Amino acid sequence: MSFFDSLIDTPTYQSQIMSRPAGAPQAALPQTMTPTQGMAKGGLTAANENIKQIQIMKVIANYFKNQGLPVDKAMAGVQKEIENGLELIPFESSVMGFKPLGKGVAQIHFFTVGSIKDLANDMEYFYKYLKNKGINTIYDSIPAPITIQMFQQLGAEVMRSDNPKYKFKASI
Repeated sequence: MSFFDSLIDTPTYQSQIMSRPAGAPQAALPQTMTPTQGMAKGGLTAANENIKQIQIMKVIANYFKNQGLPVDKAMAGVQKEIENGLELIPFESSVMGFKPLGKGVAQIHFFTVGSIKDLANDMEYFYKYLKNKGINTIYDSIPAPITIQMFQQLGAEVMRSDNPKYKFKASI
């Protein structure tokens, strides 16, 4: 599954396109963003930032959906974390939630809609990102087993968390 397949339900989209009579007008742009939105202040850069934020939230929503979690409740939790300092860093088919906890320490979590191979590539990028930020200790409250395995393959030392708030700790 590609990144865009996860954002748009391809079979539904195709059935809508195929069922439309020849020459019928196309549907209007989604109301989430009109072509001129963001152009007055910031021009195209502001519009691109809005699109980027929409795509990030779609990745996270699809991640929760794929995990079988209630999307609205989970997204409300993410929004609350954003208000408390969580940053969302996108790369390819994944988004890393990143929250500094102190000097060299951060809380992280990965949201992905890609394959295991995609996630491995994305995790390598995020690992380098964390090291470049001077992060040497990371925590996660709900780590996936594949995340732990990939961190170990990248050279991180995974250990039992010394903070009861988190289930995962690693030194990178």
